[in-house]
Amino acid sequence: MTRIKICPDCTTEYFLHIERCADCGSVLLTPEENKKMQEEEKQSMDKSLENSVVVREGSLNWMNELYDVLIDSNISCVVNSDAGCNKGCCGGDTYRLLVSSHDAEKANELIEEYCAELHPELQASREMMGRGKCPACSSPVSPDAVECPDCGLTLLIIEDK
Repeated sequence: MTRIKICPDCTTEYFLHIERCADCGSVLLTPEENKKMQEEEKQSMDKSLENSVVVREGSLNWMNELYDVLIDSNISCVVNSDAGCNKGCCGGDTYRLLVSSHDAEKANELIEEYCAELHPELQASREMMGRGKCPACSSPVSPDAVECPDCGLTLLIIEDK
């Protein structure tokens, strides 16, 4: 017989007679109910990500940060990697953030907003580039320039595949 209940949100354990979590107010569940609910949520997320697309690639910490941004906005997503254990201790160091194809546009918008909050200087740099000027020294640059001819700032990163 189960002698405890668990908060499904913060995982705090309580005696059986307690109904709500003192920390977050959630309704408490028996361990069996909690496990069943987690399995149902996982199945639901797996189903919603059947036609998934990659919206970002990067380090595990960065992908987990973006994962939290999307989850907080109720967008189902998952972080994965082909190699290793997805905990950052084995295999490759590049991870992918995947969302369903119908959530991709909204996910990209949310990520762009989040990045703009983290780095407001990016908007100013984009505006300078839009006016044909180097964001660092304000020298004129062509739209297809890879680096500024005056200060040498890299304007375009070309990745080899």
